[in-house]
Amino acid sequence: MSKYKTIPITEFDSSTTAHGQTVALPPAAFTDEAFYRFELDAVWGHEWFCIGHVGDIPNAGDYFTVAVGDDPLLAVRQQDGSVRVLANVCQHRGQQLAEGRGNTRRIRCPMHSWVFDLSGQLLSAPGLNDDPGFNKSAACLPVIRSEVWENLLFVTFDDSIAPLSPRLATLKEQLANYRLTELRPAAPLEFDQIECNWKHFADECYHCPGLHGQSWGKMYPTTSQTVDESAIYNDLVNGIFAYDLVGPFADASPTRTGKALQPILPDLTEHQRQRLAYISVVPNLLIVAMPDKVKCFMWLPTGPHESKYGVTWLYPESTLASSGFKETWEMERKDLYPVMVEDYDGWRRYQVGARSRFAPRGRLSPLEQMMGRHQDWLIKKYRAADATQSQVMVTQRF
Repeated sequence: MSKYKTIPITEFDSSTTAHGQTVALPPAAFTDEAFYRFELDAVWGHEWFCIGHVGDIPNAGDYFTVAVGDDPLLAVRQQDGSVRVLANVCQHRGQQLAEGRGNTRRIRCPMHSWVFDLSGQLLSAPGLNDDPGFNKSAACLPVIRSEVWENLLFVTFDDSIAPLSPRLATLKEQLANYRLTELRPAAPLEFDQIECNWKHFADECYHCPGLHGQSWGKMYPTTSQTVDESAIYNDLVNGIFAYDLVGPFADASPTRTGKALQPILPDLTEHQRQRLAYISVVPNLLIVAMPDKVKCFMWLPTGPHESKYGVTWLYPESTLASSGFKETWEMERKDLYPVMVEDYDGWRRYQVGARSRFAPRGRLSPLEQMMGRHQDWLIKKYRAADATQSQVMVTQRF
């Protein structure tokens, strides 16, 4: 149970949407080390979150690594085709086992050559293998609870919370025409280190006309009239918040031509072909469903002032194999690069401002419904953790 928290829980009351005059979260929620530690437990310690796409590890022995807070993790494809997530920490003296991505038959500690199989079972511990007092089965790599949903890999550190799939069942039905399980990554997911707190990634389009007016706006005009925050995907109880960008015509897309550059996904309705759906699955996944692809953005906390952020582009295999795909895809990424730079710089400036003595708790605009939904969800998590922590303190006292 987390012992950290420096912001009274009542400070968050004005940041909910309950009273209709919602203000931003306290600046310290983005900068304070003690609160960050509290939040690691309150949110990341008791929730499902996404760490990647299993299409990046298609073959037995394929693996990738990520870190969540202070915990390095290793996702590895098993011999039977399943995916397992392991603690990426040798159970000898705590050495980090692997970095990056690759393929391996065994997991070997680089320091003292302890060897584990793909499931995390200890196979060899030099100098201890013949010791009758050494129990190999007690030194296996911890297995992290995980679920694969539509080929996206989710994990949780909490073995007591409900399974993920029922929570996302309605969303799965709503996205059925995109055939998510048949889409494959155009390239392996790579995370960038960003100098901002992870909460700054909360998605909204209030900023689009201003920040992206000369980049995105020239390819796909965005105004208050084209942002639909009542999108069908909204499911506040299950932590799913969404808006649609309504295009001027079917298959409109933010490219230099204003149109989707790859073959249109075959099962989409006319309604779906005229919209870009921005679907946040809290705490750390943004699904962007487009006429010719689906993009998935993910972020992971690394400290109060920095985070990891990445995106994977998903297409049908037929699109990936088509002639000229690579050139067209790279052209689209190049066209969108200025948008990414603007976002990264905007998030960094948020973090700089949050550290100032003059940092405000400004009123949210009616065009920031998404932000209000995110804050409601977060504050509910904070309150639950605070109540549990308070109850533990009372029990210990008596």
